[in-house]
Amino acid sequence: MKLSTKGRYAIRIMLCIGRFQNLGSVSKKKIAEQEGISTDYIEQIVTPLKNAGLVVSTRGLHGGFKLTNSASKISLYDILSAIEGDFNKVEVLAEGVSRADDGVMKDIWKGAFKELVDYFSGISLKNCIDNYEKLMSKEPIMFNI
Repeated sequence: MKLSTKGRYAIRIMLCIGRFQNLGSVSKKKIAEQEGISTDYIEQIVTPLKNAGLVVSTRGLHGGFKLTNSASKISLYDILSAIEGDFNKVEVLAEGVSRADDGVMKDIWKGAFKELVDYFSGISLKNCIDNYEKLMSKEPIMFNI
């Protein structure tokens, strides 16, 4: 399975929203500035996140995005499956078994996808936010004159 750019950007966008939502709704402009992603592309990525119930948006002067749940209750799997689709519904697993070796491989693929689901389900957005903050606290502050 190849993780698309949209999947990786979705995690970055959710991380940004999680980091800044304590200041209010996080605007597309703020996300674009922080993550270097165009506002149009942000909208394309946020739409499935809204449809999955992971974020809500508000319009207006102080509008933007907020997580619908605490970051500790949103897993990376929740985010990736909203963007990429369910890992267990991959073509390989949905096809009928036409040969004996296809049946053997189908079980192997199921096991591999289960490992991916378990791995990404075990990492919360809060884990990522905490890791980000820890990493940033170690970085020296640079001033250019």
